[in-house]
Parts: sequence; C-alpha cells; structure tokens
Amino acid sequence: MKIVRRILGALLLLATLNFITIPCLTTSWHLSGDRGLRSASPSSFAFKLHHSLSKRIPRYVDKRIASGKAETLGPAQIAATEWPVYGAFFYLLATENLQQTWEEDRTLSSHPPHEIGSAAIEASVRIMLDEGHAHWVKNYWGDDYLDQPNCFYRMLMIGSLTAHHNLTANTQHLPLLKRIVEDLAADIDASPTGLIDDYPEQCFPADVAVAITMIRHADSALGTDRKAWAEDALTRLLANFAGGLPPYTAVDDSGRALSPTRGCTNGFFFSFARETDAKTADRLYTDYTSSFWQEKSLSSGWREFPIDHQRPSEDAFYFDPDSGPVIFGFGTSATGLGLGAARLHGDHLRAGQLGAEFIASALPLPNGRLLIPSLVGDKDHAPHFPEIVMLHQLSISGGSDAPNAPMPPIVWIILASEFLLSFLFLRFTWRLLRPGPLLDRKAATES
Repeated sequence: MKIVRRILGALLLLATLNFITIPCLTTSWHLSGDRGLRSASPSSFAFKLHHSLSKRIPRYVDKRIASGKAETLGPAQIAATEWPVYGAFFYLLATENLQQTWEEDRTLSSHPPHEIGSAAIEASVRIMLDEGHAHWVKNYWGDDYLDQPNCFYRMLMIGSLTAHHNLTANTQHLPLLKRIVEDLAADIDASPTGLIDDYPEQCFPADVAVAITMIRHADSALGTDRKAWAEDALTRLLANFAGGLPPYTAVDDSGRALSPTRGCTNGFFFSFARETDAKTADRLYTDYTSSFWQEKSLSSGWREFPIDHQRPSEDAFYFDPDSGPVIFGFGTSATGLGLGAARLHGDHLRAGQLGAEFIASALPLPNGRLLIPSLVGDKDHAPHFPEIVMLHQLSISGGSDAPNAPMPPIVWIILASEFLLSFLFLRFTWRLLRPGPLLDRKAATES
C-alpha cells in the first residue's frame, strides 16, 4: 500500500510541477520582466520561443517529407495540407523580423536568430519547395500550378524565398523567386478588380493584399522597386469595397463581396498591410478597432464578426477552420493574429493586453515551449504550427517607448488559479510521499 501511495504521489508531483507550477512561475517571470509582452515593444520571450522551435523544426521537416504523407491528402484536409507550408512561411518571416530586431538591440539574444535558426531556416525552405507538399495545390490548379492564379500558395513561396535569401545571402532560389513575383504581379494587374483566386472560385481579398505586400518585400532580395506598384495595387483592391475593410470572400472578376468582413482575415491583413501603405492601413485600422475590438469584464480581444453584425446571438459561438472556436464573440484566430496587427500598428495598449492574455493562457515552459498551443497542433501533420504563428506575431515590433498596459482580470484569475492548484496539489503530494506519524503507526498496525 505504501509503495502504491508513493508512486501515485510521485506521478502527481510531476504532473503538478510540469503542468501547473512551472507554467505559473514562468508566466509570472516573463510578465514581470518582458516589456514586449505588456506592450508592442520587442519581446525577449519571442527569442526564447524562436530558439525552442528552431531545435524542433528540422526533425519535423525531415520526418514529414520522408513519410510521403503530403502526397496522400486531399484539398478538404485544410490543416494537413496548408499548415506545414504556412508554418514554414511564418517561421521564416518571424526569423527575419527577429534578426532585424536583434541587430538593433543585441541584448535580446546571445546569438543572432539567423545563426540559431540556421538548420530550421533550410528545413523550412525545403518543405516549402517540396513537390509533395504542393500536391493539394496541384489537385486544384494542375501541374502548371505556378502559372495559375494560385494566390495563397505563391504568396507563401514569395515570402519564404525572400526571407531565406535575406537571412542566408544564398542566391540559389532567386531565379525562381523572380519568376513567381513577376507572374503573380502580372496576374494581379490583368485582373479587372485587382483580385485573384486562392483556389478556383475561392477569392480571399486579405490574401491578395498580403500577396501584394510579399511582392513588395521581395524587392529586398531582388533589388527591384515595386513600392509604387504595391500602393496602387492595394488601392485598386480596396476600391472594390468602397475603401473599407476587405470582406472575408469576394468574386475575383467583379469585386462583389460574398461574405462580411471577418476577424480572422482582418488579423492577417493588418499584420502585413502597413508595410505596403502605412497611411491607408492606419486609416483602416481605426475602423478595425471600432468594429472588432471587444472588452468584457474579464478579458479583451478581437471579435470574429463585427459588433454591428446582423446575427449577434449566432456569432457569439461559432466555428470553422479559419476562425477556430468563437467564444462569447471572441475569435481564436482573430485574437491570435490580431496580436501582430496591434504590434505592427504600435497599438501598445491593445498589444499589451493581448500579450499578457497570450502568455498566461499558453502555459509557457522554461525551455520556451508553449504547452497549450503544442497540445492543440495537428499531431500528424503540423504539430508546431500554433506555436509558429504566435512566434510570428510576437516577432513584430511597433516601437519601444511605451508603458506597460494593464493586465486584463483573466490574467490574474489564471495566475491565482494556478497558484492555488499548485499549493493544494503539492500539499496533497507531500502527504502521499511523507505520511505523518499517525498514518505510519496505522499502516504498521495493519501490517
């Protein structure tokens, strides 16, 4: 009986320390010392998370490509098909962001991100260029998929290859990058509305806007100058919607909106669009905050549907692959991607509130791993994707001179709950491992 009790106590001790106590202490440490989690300032935790992911990504990519799984998947399996290459895109751009930040403040990391992530950088490009991981795109567009509208996939390739060159100075992929940039820009120019499809009959205006930003970003690798082109292309795109927020979906050849503007695509749009046209993006960001920012008694965040949407009761709880779970109006994807949007726009108050909520709810570990995001990733196909997305959001910086934002009550509730549970479980564990004299005498009598 004593052996069973002590085994149970040891298991409970490990579970309590790993899943409650250590995350609580780690969260408290970062919230007290990392101004980047309490504002839009550069975040030291982002470098720690980058280090952790950089060690895990190469093994994942090698195993993923060798398995051949990607060639067995159909277009309907969105997470399994899109997330592996989408993660490569986000990781490479995040590393590029962190490298630029590190060059401005080398106290944030002992080594440069491009050095820490060297193996993961190459692995990310490897999976991005892997023909097997383009299988689902070929199902949509055919073998000439790089010459089709194919906006989303070509956007990922442009961003990935640009970041790879900027991080490594490797010129190997520049001819391919140049070809894709020129073809995608020509397709956008040839469209009567400036819109093109991600997949046949599926046009997401926010993706086209980010593709324009990626084409502009490719100037840094190709030595070209498409600044004026990018501004004009974004203006033409937004003109379809009276200059307002882009809708979730639209018809590419007419510009007609098929669905309302939504938080998940706006978060993505505002995490990039300012790099194309700051004046336009800042004006729209004001509309974004007034229609999508929500503050309740316990928490703050971005809504999936506008505040004035016609179906408030239905929109409070919702789910689809793009939005993730919507709870009391708060969108999971909208709030996650909205963190980068707030940071890019130097919105220190909202960025600080979201950063504090993020670190508290993610349950960070001392090695930089995020416990909750790592548990909800697609274990078979993209286990690191949620963490990579959050890395990208935290890699964006909106300036340094800002006070810490107040922490929403939910952060204090999470920390207090973790502390209380740690105390109760550790106390119970202690009694299991070190029973008092009375229990020892009783056990001896029974034996």
